[in-house]
Amino acid sequence: MEEQTRKIKHYITRIEQLGMREAPKVDDQLLFCAAMVSMVRTIYLNTLGVEQTNIIFEQLAASFQVMDEFYTHDKPTLH
Repeated sequence: MEEQTRKIKHYITRIEQLGMREAPKVDDQLLFCAAMVSMVRTIYLNTLGVEQTNIIFEQLAASFQVMDEFYTHDKPTLH
């Protein structure tokens, strides 16, 4: 488990660096995130299948709802 945690931290750092390098503007960062979500969904679908992917994304959405209760800053709305 410790090895997996180390790898996850490494990947997060690398992706953050890539995101800042490729998308320095906030608008571009949102596009970068949209591309990552699409890529992640495809990897999960190909690896785990539809049912497991749905569970993962449902849990992700639930974590945003929990975070919303504790996040006190103004949240921008995209139209």
